[in-house]
Amino acid sequence: MCREQLGKLPKKVDALTAEGAAVLGISGDSTDAAARLAKELGLPFPILSDPGMAVVRAFAMYGDSMGMPEMGYVVIDRQGRIHTRQVDRRFGENVDAIVRAVRDAKKGQA
Repeated sequence: MCREQLGKLPKKVDALTAEGAAVLGISGDSTDAAARLAKELGLPFPILSDPGMAVVRAFAMYGDSMGMPEMGYVVIDRQGRIHTRQVDRRFGENVDAIVRAVRDAKKGQA
């Protein structure tokens, strides 16, 4: 996970939760390392530790180049279907796009 982009999220996460979204991060790091990172950055959401990359692969966010997850976001609707999957190296700066994806997912459930 990109520390710089994650560090931008605490100021913007309210825009997502206001839309009814649950926010979490996924890290290829150990549980301890993910917890330290969340505490260090003051993240108001949990970080899932996925060192085996099972969740990352399930969301098709695995980067082949260096065996690292791609940076980006996945919007999953309330039925558990992936609505949006977006590789975005600047996800912390592009929260408006994530909010739009959440709104679109909600419209699809109406």
